[in-house]
Amino acid sequence: MCGIAGYIGNKKISSTKKNELFKLMQNRGPDSSGYKLIRNKKNFIHFFFTRLAIIAPEKNSNQPYTYKDKTLIFNGEIYNYLEIRSELKKFGYNFNTNSDTEVLIKALDKWGINCVKRLEGMWSFFFHDSTKNNSYLCRDRFGEKPLFFFKKSDELYFGSEIKFIRCLFDRKLDVDFRKLENFLKFGYKYIHKNNKSYYKNIYYVPSGSYLKITNNNIEEFKYWKIKSKIVDVDEKTYFQNLKEKLFTSIQLRLRSDFPIAFHLSGGIDSNSLAFIAKKYFNYNLKTFSVIGTNPKYDESKMINFASKQLGAEHTNLSIDVKKINFIDILKKQISYHDSPVTTVNSLLNYILYKKIKKDGFKVSITGVGSDEIFSGYYDHHLLYLNEIKNIKNLYKRSCSNWKHTISPIVRNPFLKKMNLYVNNPTFRKHIYQFDSFKKDLFLNNKSPSFTEKNYSKSLMKNRMANEMFNEIVPVVLKEEDLNAMYHSIENRSPFLDSKLFESAFNMPPVYYVKNGMAKWPLRQLIKDFVPEKIRLNKIKTGFNASVKDILKFDNKNIDFLMGESEIFDIINKKKLFKIIKNKKQLSGVESNFIFNFLSVKLFLENER
Repeated sequence: MCGIAGYIGNKKISSTKKNELFKLMQNRGPDSSGYKLIRNKKNFIHFFFTRLAIIAPEKNSNQPYTYKDKTLIFNGEIYNYLEIRSELKKFGYNFNTNSDTEVLIKALDKWGINCVKRLEGMWSFFFHDSTKNNSYLCRDRFGEKPLFFFKKSDELYFGSEIKFIRCLFDRKLDVDFRKLENFLKFGYKYIHKNNKSYYKNIYYVPSGSYLKITNNNIEEFKYWKIKSKIVDVDEKTYFQNLKEKLFTSIQLRLRSDFPIAFHLSGGIDSNSLAFIAKKYFNYNLKTFSVIGTNPKYDESKMINFASKQLGAEHTNLSIDVKKINFIDILKKQISYHDSPVTTVNSLLNYILYKKIKKDGFKVSITGVGSDEIFSGYYDHHLLYLNEIKNIKNLYKRSCSNWKHTISPIVRNPFLKKMNLYVNNPTFRKHIYQFDSFKKDLFLNNKSPSFTEKNYSKSLMKNRMANEMFNEIVPVVLKEEDLNAMYHSIENRSPFLDSKLFESAFNMPPVYYVKNGMAKWPLRQLIKDFVPEKIRLNKIKTGFNASVKDILKFDNKNIDFLMGESEIFDIINKKKLFKIIKNKKQLSGVESNFIFNFLSVKLFLENER
């Protein structure tokens, strides 16, 4: 895990500016820094790199890394680098380091940019071939590692974080108020529907894509496209195939020259990873959990049970949200993220990473992506009912299971209707948070135009893929990457494995739910490793907090919330005040909105 930045153009960069940039990049790479300048006939190419050494920490693995006429700066991990290294050796390549960086640059030398199709991992990199005078910006399939770019006439700026671009550009960036407005209106699931940042003309490199740069012309190519083709084999055979892929994914992500911390919740995702690592791979575990005081989100009993069964060294980080200055933490996050923070959960995540860092870890593992692969949300269950509606006996049993075991624990009022998607396949109101109280709250009351990419003919699979690539997972990955890197920690997500995803995505829909239990495939894969109490737990909790828990609605804070701000070019100030004044009656959606409002307001203040 590292930080990368660069510039292509005619501008010379001073030593003072270089030092300023390296200081900004230090969190992402505290172990070493490197710079390289390449001059060609038309422009300068500047490479900036800071390193968080995880694999092969020796100096000869530092970057920028040069081989022949090629130069690479690379952030992330190529988990299958040992396998690719062995393959390259057959073609006569020799290696001077034990790093995945050297493997990557020599794979690029051998197979060109299409070598990324062979890689399993998380990455963002900039690669330049001096002989061909071509450069590439590339990002991993799921977008685990961030990569931004900004093109202005004949100049190109890029970096792992927007602040790196801001430093090199050395001028004020313009905030995209339309993007902020859409976030406030429609919630976090709206903000990654395109590759725009919160600043005008600064974009993400799309996940699973690369940009080819030739003489300052940019072409975008998608190297990974999801193929939807149901593979109709028996359940036992299919699950065995999934199990092999999951276990291989975990094994690859345990490759590290430093110990790895495991996040542990009360759910089956993090527990699956921890128990397999411990029981199957005999990994010496250290686990970390956040424990709160709100009984609505309390998973402590299940967490304590899991940690005892694991026999691992465990830390419960107890957080009383009423005793922590979350405003100060939120300000730090917003300043580092170069964006509003999207959920209260991100603040808690930030605090947990701080503890993991304090205990000496620089690598961690989380369960991101499992819900979107194995059907973890209640609307997935309803979509499953729609998928099997023509299988009469199964549909009848499944409806009965939903009615008696799942419906009573569903809190979202939109998702209470068992036949929701059977009667209305286009229903999507639960996705965007444009609730009734917002209709008169915005100066521009335009409603959202729903967009959903087409990945599969299956309604259920298409919904899950949109959450994976456009709605939920991109938001979580962005927050986790920045929270982790603020504390110089690399975060790994074993469920985000291309082979595992492709296999699960092409699974017959009938396999996703059984006996009223969603995530049935995962529950079966972990049958021999995870205790039944955890494996068969149906309740989905997740640690969270209400804005009322973290912000006292006293006169001082109300004055702060209603203080002068550019946000009131978007929001009707008087109508917002009425909502805040009725603080005792705040609903969940109103609480989420006020947190988002606070986050955007602090972001705009940080931009002054």
